[in-house]
Amino acid sequence: MRALHDRVEIADRIAQLAHAQDDQDWEAVAAAFVADAVYLYPGGTLEGVDEIIERTRNALKVLDASQHLVGSITVSMDGDTASSRAYFQGQHLRAGTPGGDLYAIAGTYSDRWVRTAEGWRIEMRTQTYEWRSGNRDVVAR
Repeated sequence: MRALHDRVEIADRIAQLAHAQDDQDWEAVAAAFVADAVYLYPGGTLEGVDEIIERTRNALKVLDASQHLVGSITVSMDGDTASSRAYFQGQHLRAGTPGGDLYAIAGTYSDRWVRTAEGWRIEMRTQTYEWRSGNRDVVAR
């Protein structure tokens, strides 16, 4: 029963993180990660929750809206550690951008999790892109 509960908690935390990003709730974004988390993405590596928050904030603050959809979540348990994989689609809107107001990115989040006193937290996230569509200038800073 515990493994089932843990899987549900991890899937919920993946969705909560997507909502927190779109709500620009930086405390909630930070709460998804351990302090020394590592985030690998197509543009580089972020080390520590402060770097993760700074990059996420800078990427999203220029937008009028964003919506990160997650699905096809799989979770593998191993005691107090776990791994998950989830597809994502990130929709980004900035009204009035020459060339079009929308830019979409789709890919995969592959996460390594650790159980903490506060619940499950991400210790490493690897983000890969499968495709992109629309006007990349929407996300230009």
